[in-house]
Amino acid sequence: MILIAAVVIGAIAAYALYTYIGGIEDEANDNAERVRVYKIVQDIPKGTFGDEAFAMGMIEEATIAKEFRPATAIVEPAAIEGLVAISDLAANQVVVSNQFVSQSASLSTFSSLLKNNEVAVTISVDQVRGVAGLLVPGDFVNILVTTTPAEGTAPGSVYSQPARYLFQKVQILAVGQTRALQPGETVATNPDGSPADVTSSGMLTFAVPADAAQKIASTEAGSFYLTLVPKDYQPEPLPPLDPAAPLPGEDASRLTPYGPDGQPGS
Repeated sequence: MILIAAVVIGAIAAYALYTYIGGIEDEANDNAERVRVYKIVQDIPKGTFGDEAFAMGMIEEATIAKEFRPATAIVEPAAIEGLVAISDLAANQVVVSNQFVSQSASLSTFSSLLKNNEVAVTISVDQVRGVAGLLVPGDFVNILVTTTPAEGTAPGSVYSQPARYLFQKVQILAVGQTRALQPGETVATNPDGSPADVTSSGMLTFAVPADAAQKIASTEAGSFYLTLVPKDYQPEPLPPLDPAAPLPGEDASRLTPYGPDGQPGS
């Protein structure tokens, strides 16, 4: 009888404790209604299919207070079946519908890289005029154009094809069909999303305002000459060359490309 009584008392105590704890939780949640959601429990790499994420245990069912459930939270696994993660998804997030899209929609298009009403314009240069093929998407270049000597230029002038600056610090959107990397990307891709074969190409595409594209397109194709500049390069106006002026190496105030004292720190 004592044993039976102990068991009964233990059961009553356990029930009382459960009720007490449940009451505390209800009080902590202000008696909020609990609803079902699906939660990311392991980081999900970009491009992972939704059904694969479920199968691999990256997503599990959970419950949260109704007031905290996002309006776009999925309500069943089938909602993301056949869809892929549009970006890397970190753990401890509620799965929402816009985190997974169709595979075709997940591919970055070139037009999506254009900002501020810019347009894309392409030129072709050889390796000599294109910085030896060292240019990559995202680089900045100055665009010079070579011209014929001005009328009346003295015979024998060194500047047989004077160059002038068409634009400075122009960003390269793509080299060939290899586009610039987007935040979070570590591998260059083709327009279809496949890994790009990054090789040198004389086809360079720039992202520029429409009026700048008009000027580039109006320039003779074979006259372009590019110089690579750093990201922190500060453009400054540079006047046309004076063919009659002394060469820099003949001018005591110039002497070197960096001034009379040479390159700083050298």
